[in-house]
Amino acid sequence: MAHSVLHFAVGLAAGTALFAHRAVRRLRRGAPLAAPLGRALVLAYALGGWAIVPNLLRRLGVPESVCREPWMNVFFFHPALDRIKAGGVLIGELAVILCFAVQYTVLLAAILLIRRRSARG
Repeated sequence: MAHSVLHFAVGLAAGTALFAHRAVRRLRRGAPLAAPLGRALVLAYALGGWAIVPNLLRRLGVPESVCREPWMNVFFFHPALDRIKAGGVLIGELAVILCFAVQYTVLLAAILLIRRRSARG
C-alpha cells in the first residue's frame, strides 16, 4: 500500500499542473490574478485532500476490501497506485516539496510581472 503522502502528492501535483498552466496563461494575457490564483491554490490542495479520502476511510474503520475496489480509482487512481508502489514516503515528500516550489515560483513571477507592468505606467 502506498503511503498517504504519496497519494496526497499525486492529487496536489494534478491541481498544481492545472494551477500553473492557468496562471501562466493569465500572466501572459495580463489578466487579473489575485482571485484566480487563490482559487487555484485552494483547488490544488482540495485535490490533494480528495486523493487521500480512501486513506481517511481506512482510518475510520472502512474495510480494506472496500478501499481496494475499482470504483475507488476516482480518488486519483488510489487502488492502482497502491498496487504499483508500496510505501513512497520519500517520493511523496519530494513531490509535495516540488509542488510547493512550483506554486511559490508562479506566485513570485506574478508579483514581479505585476510590479513591472505598474512601473511602466
